[in-house]
Amino acid sequence: MIYHDVLEAVGNTPLIRLNRMTDPEDAEVLVKFEAVNIGGSVKTRTALNMIQAAEKDGRIGPDTIIVEPTSGNQGIGLALIGAVKGYKTRIIMPDSVSEERRKLVKNYGAEVVLIHDEGNIGACIGKCMQTALQMAKDDPNVFVPQQFENEANSQAHREQTGREILKQAGKPIHGFCSGIGTGGTITGVGEALREQNPDILIWAIEPEHAAILSGKEVGSHIQMGIGDGVIPKILHQDVYQDIVIVTDEEALATARELAAKEGLMCGITGGTNVAAALRMAKKLGKGKTVVTILPDTAERYFSTELFDA
Repeated sequence: MIYHDVLEAVGNTPLIRLNRMTDPEDAEVLVKFEAVNIGGSVKTRTALNMIQAAEKDGRIGPDTIIVEPTSGNQGIGLALIGAVKGYKTRIIMPDSVSEERRKLVKNYGAEVVLIHDEGNIGACIGKCMQTALQMAKDDPNVFVPQQFENEANSQAHREQTGREILKQAGKPIHGFCSGIGTGGTITGVGEALREQNPDILIWAIEPEHAAILSGKEVGSHIQMGIGDGVIPKILHQDVYQDIVIVTDEEALATARELAAKEGLMCGITGGTNVAAALRMAKKLGKGKTVVTILPDTAERYFSTELFDA
C-alpha cells in the first residue's frame, strides 16, 4: 500500500500486553504504544484532527499561521502537519521542556518561542496562552487551535484511539487510566470504552507537584505533557471515578522498567500511566483487563533524568 502522504499513516498503533511487570494474581495490563505513531506520539492524532476540523469549517487557509502554546508533543504534531500541508507554524513552549522537543519542532520547519518557567508550570502555560492569543489579536492570519478547549481534541480519541483499543482487545476492558494534560485522552478514550462497558473503572492521573484536580499546589515537575496546572475545558470530569497521584520518581522508575523488562522505550508519562495501571491491576485482580497509553517515545528525553540512571 502506498500512502498519499505521511498523515494517512497516523494511528493504528499496537496494543501490547505487559508480561514481566505484573504478578500472577494481577489483572492483565495492555498498553497502546504511541511511540510508533507518526510524529512519535499520541498527539499527532489530536493535532491532525484539530487542523482538519478547522479546514472543514473554513477557519484556516493558505496564508494561515498556526500558533499553539504547548509543553511539547502537541507542538511537534502541529509542526509536522504544518510541514506536510504547507502552513507556517509557531509553537510557544515553557523553557522547562526537554531540548529534544524544541529541536524536533524546529526540524519540522516551525518557529519556537520560549517562555520562562519560574517554578509554576500552570502560570507558565498561562503566559504561553496569553502570548498566542495576543499574536492572534495582532495578526488575522494567526489561528490558535487551543487544545485545552478544542472539542476536536477529545473527538480524535473518542472516534479513533478508543475504537482502535476496543477492536484490538477484542474482549471486555475493565479498567482504563490516563494522565491529564488537555483532558482529551481520558475524555475521548474513556467515553468510548464506557460505551462498551458501563461498569469500567477509570482513573485520572496527576503528577505529585501539579495535582490541581486533587486540590494540591502547582509547582514544576518532569512528567512533561500532563499536569499543566490548569483544569481543561474539554475535560469531562464525570468520565473518571477517582484520581491517583504519581511521583516523578515513580514515573521515571516505571519508564525505565518498561524498557528493561518489556522492551518498550517510552517517555516519562508512559511510566506515569503504567505506574497507575499496575496499581489498578492489583485492585481489579486476575481475569480482568486494564488498558493505558504510552503517549510518546523515549528518544525525546535523552537530555532528561530518564537517562541519568
